[in-house]
Amino acid sequence: MDIAAVLKLAVWGICVAIVLQVTFYFVFQVVGYNSYLLSITLMASLIVAILLMVGWRILKRAIK
Repeated sequence: MDIAAVLKLAVWGICVAIVLQVTFYFVFQVVGYNSYLLSITLMASLIVAILLMVGWRILKRAIK
């Protein structure tokens, strides 16, 4: 791995961390610190993330 790839990966990691921090800030503002609603929200976001990854993989295969 060259330095450009490492820096690109680091920038992507920072961007993902910022997006997650902002997202969870708004989730806590809406849901509050109710553990039941928070767990449902986290499970729903995990399911959506998995579906997005599967959809992305299918789309990449369809384009090739």
